[in-house]
Amino acid sequence: MAEQTAGKKSSYKKLFSNTVIFAIGSFSSKILVLLLVKVYTTYLTRDELGVNDVITQIANWLQPVVTMTISEAVIRFGLDKAYDKKKVFTLGNIVCLAGFAVLGIILPVVAISGAADIYLGGYSGLLYVYVVMSGLKLVYSTFVRALDKVKLFAFNGILTTLLTLVGTIVFMMGFRMGNTGYLLSIIVSDFLSVVFLTFAAKLWRYIEFKRPDRELLRVMLRYSMPLIPAQILWLITNSSDSFMTTHYMGQAANGVLSASYKIPNLVATVYFTFGQAWNMSAIIEDDSDDRNEFYSNVFELNQCLLYIIAAGCLMIVRPLTRIWFGPEFWDSALYSPLLIFSSVFSCFVTFLGSIYLTSKRTMRSMVTSLFSGIINVGLNIILIPRIGLYGPAFSTVASYLVVFIIRAYDSRKIVPFDLKLKKLVANTVLLAAMVFDNIENMRNHREGISYIILPVIFILIFLMNYRPLWGAFSKMLPKRVVTIVERLGVYRVIAICVVLCGIVGASVLTKGWIFYLTSAAALSVGLMLHRQPVALGAAALCFVTVWAEVGIGAASFVGIVMLLMLVVVFRRRIYLPAVVLLADICIASLWGFWAVTLVICAEMLAAGVIFRNRLFSLVRGNVAGKIVKTKHRS
Repeated sequence: MAEQTAGKKSSYKKLFSNTVIFAIGSFSSKILVLLLVKVYTTYLTRDELGVNDVITQIANWLQPVVTMTISEAVIRFGLDKAYDKKKVFTLGNIVCLAGFAVLGIILPVVAISGAADIYLGGYSGLLYVYVVMSGLKLVYSTFVRALDKVKLFAFNGILTTLLTLVGTIVFMMGFRMGNTGYLLSIIVSDFLSVVFLTFAAKLWRYIEFKRPDRELLRVMLRYSMPLIPAQILWLITNSSDSFMTTHYMGQAANGVLSASYKIPNLVATVYFTFGQAWNMSAIIEDDSDDRNEFYSNVFELNQCLLYIIAAGCLMIVRPLTRIWFGPEFWDSALYSPLLIFSSVFSCFVTFLGSIYLTSKRTMRSMVTSLFSGIINVGLNIILIPRIGLYGPAFSTVASYLVVFIIRAYDSRKIVPFDLKLKKLVANTVLLAAMVFDNIENMRNHREGISYIILPVIFILIFLMNYRPLWGAFSKMLPKRVVTIVERLGVYRVIAICVVLCGIVGASVLTKGWIFYLTSAAALSVGLMLHRQPVALGAAALCFVTVWAEVGIGAASFVGIVMLLMLVVVFRRRIYLPAVVLLADICIASLWGFWAVTLVICAEMLAAGVIFRNRLFSLVRGNVAGKIVKTKHRS
């Protein structure tokens, strides 16, 4: 009995620890996505963003076919102790290289014939390299997870994020290369990611092309091949919206639809972080005695988290759209609520699909996915010509909801876990009410009512779901934080959240003046009473408000002024690097990429002159240390 209890604790602990590690690794990339949305909607027109979305969708369609979804087999058989990891990774590389060779023959023929000019638009060469690099990166990063090197996997996510950011600055903001710059930034980051993983994990030790195991190859392909149509069908569900919107309404409308997906993707992002850890735990726990209870507890936790996040996104979807997107895409807030609702069931469907993967019944995954593709395409044909961009949103909701019902019935024949059905239905009804309120009041320009209704519904959803989440997170948070929250009590915490939501709503209605007055008063108090945290918080609040209402250039100028006041009053040089950074951002927004590049070079030169003595002493110390080591060895 004690051993079983210890086993349960270790299972949950590993799931939570892996989730945290994956969250750290993916957090930077998701924050980058949030920041770059403003770049994409500023440096790309509606037509260009529509083309960008179509090219990305084509690449996503090609990847499972070209790689034969071998990455799923790599993680499944790589984690299984019954199989040799070297053979698994070798076969993963062989399958990928064979697929790349076939694509290299077919894609030029398609490009020359002009059969796909309306979609490829002269990007066939870059599309090929994009598919190759993303396929390799997927297989290599997946195998690193199979080696249980989750920290390396997480670090690689951070590295890839930084590389993508640099590529975006250089290719899109610097050289103004548009969609070509977007593709190049991802291609270069994926290539360097593959190189990094190869050397960091010494992956060459797991490749041996001389004697591939043909029997294992058949087993792996038998597992992965049914996942090709399954993934394509899911991509049809996700991508047919873009292609059919482009067909019926044009690239500009597809650009708005693409922007509408950005906020719903926040919900999917949270599950993706959890899902990476969950897949590993599901494979490891497949034969355990308490598997059903483990699935029930994890699904409930997953359900609570998704509904709270989705409700939070629905509560702030309109102000967030105005802050996050360029003015050309503000009308995307009309369609985002339905897509946020659909993202919850998309995550549930993925969770249930993990049962098919761990039990090696991938054919069921393909069959259930078929319903999604048929419903989505059929409803798009009917609805888009009649109700415009609401068509793909409604079809996405319907397809995910139907497949969730099918999988909830079918997958529980394999693992009979508890869905918490009453709670699921109650959450869904409340979330649907938030969707209806958003759409109805935005269309009729009665947004003031929503600032009362939406927070009330959010509180109800939060009260229904917070206990399992708090029970899980309290084990990972510092004891001091747990003590403070428990001392306050849940109702006081909710009251604080309501007050904050009211302040944010009032700020939106007054175009930020409440925050301007609040930050000015707090800054004055902080400076006069020498309360550094108060003054710094006021500066940060004012910076964020100006950024949301005016732009990053004006916010940077305001930030410079406030930080200089802090430097003068508190005599802290630590704020000077932030002043320099904000000055560079301000220069970039006023005079462009090349001006700020010249300024950064001048700053680096000045820093070298100012700190020359420290640099010289550091170099001398390193040289002297090497000489001493050499003499000691001799």
